[in-house]
Amino acid sequence: MRTDPITLEVIRNRLIAASRDIRRTIERAAYSPILYEVVDFSCGILDSEANLIAETPGLPIFLANLGYAVLSTYETIGRENLRPGDIVLCNDPYNGGGTHCPDLVALCPAFHDGKIRGWAAFRGHTVDMGGIYPGGWYSDTTEVYQEGFRLPPVKLVVEGTPNEEVFRLIRANTRVPDAVLGDIRAMVAAVRKGSQRFLEVIDRFGLNVTLAALNEILLQGEKLARAAVRRIPNGVYEAEAILDGDGNDDAPLDDKLLLKLKITVEDDEMTADFTGTGPQNRGPMNTPEPSTVSATRYAFKIVTTPHHPSNEGFFRALNIVIPDGSFLKPRFPAACAMWPTPSSTIPDLFLKALAPAIPDQVRGGHFGDAMANFIYGIDPASGKYYVCAEADAGGYGGKPTEDGESALFSMTLGDTYNVPAEVVEVRYPWQVERFELRQDSGGAGKYRGGLGVVRDYRLGFDAGLTVTADRVKYTPPWGVFGGKPGSTNITVVDRLDGTEERWRKISNLPLKKGEVVSFRGGGGGGYGFPLERAPQDVLEDVINGYVSLERARSDYGVAIDPSSMEVDERATQAARAEMRKREGRAEE
Repeated sequence: MRTDPITLEVIRNRLIAASRDIRRTIERAAYSPILYEVVDFSCGILDSEANLIAETPGLPIFLANLGYAVLSTYETIGRENLRPGDIVLCNDPYNGGGTHCPDLVALCPAFHDGKIRGWAAFRGHTVDMGGIYPGGWYSDTTEVYQEGFRLPPVKLVVEGTPNEEVFRLIRANTRVPDAVLGDIRAMVAAVRKGSQRFLEVIDRFGLNVTLAALNEILLQGEKLARAAVRRIPNGVYEAEAILDGDGNDDAPLDDKLLLKLKITVEDDEMTADFTGTGPQNRGPMNTPEPSTVSATRYAFKIVTTPHHPSNEGFFRALNIVIPDGSFLKPRFPAACAMWPTPSSTIPDLFLKALAPAIPDQVRGGHFGDAMANFIYGIDPASGKYYVCAEADAGGYGGKPTEDGESALFSMTLGDTYNVPAEVVEVRYPWQVERFELRQDSGGAGKYRGGLGVVRDYRLGFDAGLTVTADRVKYTPPWGVFGGKPGSTNITVVDRLDGTEERWRKISNLPLKKGEVVSFRGGGGGGYGFPLERAPQDVLEDVINGYVSLERARSDYGVAIDPSSMEVDERATQAARAEMRKREGRAEE
C-alpha cells in the first residue's frame, strides 16, 4: 500500500511536530540548565522496530542511536511484558544507554489495538548520577563501575503509576537529587506527550495508512542517500588522527591514541571502516559501539543529505566496520565517561578523507572536542550540593567559499547552546569576568578558520573542577588545501599566589575562592593558501579583533599601518613575494 504524496507529507510533518513537542516539554519543565539552556538532549519518534522516523534538532550524536535503547528494552524487559502507560528509563552504557552514566534515556511505547506501533524517545544529560566525583565526567576512571549508578532498561512508570522503588534508588545515588528527579519527571511528561501525538496520527489517518507512510518515509530517505552517494567518485579514501589520551595531565593513563578511517565508495553504497584504530583504553576515552555508529551516521549525513530531516532510511546506504575491543567498540567493563572525545573527531576525519573527491563540500578541521567542564561544591546560599555542567565553544574550519564559523560547540554536539552569563551568575556562586572571541585562534587560509571562545569565571567560594580537552598535542585542527591549523583547546587556572596552571585534562581539581578559571576553545583550520586571502579581508579581520597585526603579517603577509589602519600595498607585495619564495611557490 502506498500513501498519496500530500497525506505522506502531512504525516511526516506531524511526526516531526510530535518530536518537537517532546523538546518543548523538556525546555519548560526541566530543572537543570544543562537541559533547558544548553539543550544537551535529543528527541525522536521511532516505529515499532526501533527505526528512527522523525526527529527534532538536538545532539546528532544522540539521535542515531535511540533505536539501540528500544532494542535493548525488548531484549531486557521483553516486548510481551510492556503495557500501555509504561515508561522505560535506562542509562547503562552497555545495555540501553550507549553513551555514559549521566545520559538518561526515557522511552514511551505507543500502543494501538494492543500492539506497540511506535515509540517516543528522549536522551538527555543529567548533572550527576553518582560516581567517583561529581558530574559523571572524568578523565581518570578505569572501569565503568566507578562512573555512576547504572540502570539497564527498567519500568520507571508501570501502566501509568510511578515505580517509587526506582525513584528511591536514583535519589539515593545522586548528589543533587532534587535537580535529577525533577529532570526525570520532565522526561516522563515529554515522552508521554510524544507518544500521544503519535497515536493522534493513527486516529486521524488510520493504522494502515500510517504504517504505509512510515515505510514510505524510510524508503524515501534511502533513495535520497543512495543518489547522493552516487555523486561521490568511486574509490578508497583514508584519514587518521592521533588523540592525546586519557588520565590527568600529571598522571596519564594512555597516550597517542590512533583513530583510523577508511572510506570505500562503490556506486550507491559507502563503507566506513575503522580497522587499525587503537585498542580500548585503560581510562575513560572509550566510545560504546552505538555512539560510534551514531557519530559515523552523522558524518555520512553531512556529506550526503545534510538538508533533509533524518530517518533510519538514510543510513541503509552506509556500512560500518568497527573492530571489537577497540576504543570505538570497547568490551565491558571498560570506562567510558569521556566517550564524546573520540567521537567528536569522526566527522572531521570523514571530511578530511573525502576532501580529494569532493573539495567543494568539505572544510578544515574544527576544534574537535566537547571541551566539557564541571564545577561543583556546596552552594553557600542554600547549603546544598550543586553541579554546573557545560561545554565550551570553538571554531569550525574554513570552507570552499567562506570563513569558518566562530563560537560553536563541537560538531557532534549539534544545536546546543552555552549557559548565559546572567543564568550562571544567578544559579551558581561565581562571576563571569570575560566572555569573548579568542584572537588569532582561527587557522590562516584563503578562507580563515573560525575563532574559539575565552570564558573566565572568578570563583566566589571553594569548589572542585573537572575539565577535559583533546586534539592539543598531536592533531590540532588541521587546515586543508594549504590552510594552516587552528589553535588548540586549553584551560588556564590563575591561582591566588599568582601562579598559572594550564590543563588539558584534570579530574577533581580543588579551586579556592577568588581564583579564576579560563576556558579557551580552539579555532578551526584554514581552507586554501593564506597568501590567496584578499588583503582587505585581512584588514577587516584586524579591525574586528579577529587577527592581530603581528599575525596579519606573519600568516598572511599583509602589512598594515597601525596609525591609519590601512594596508601598505608595497610592503604587502614584498612580504608576500618573500613568503612565496620561502615556501617554494610560484608567483601568483
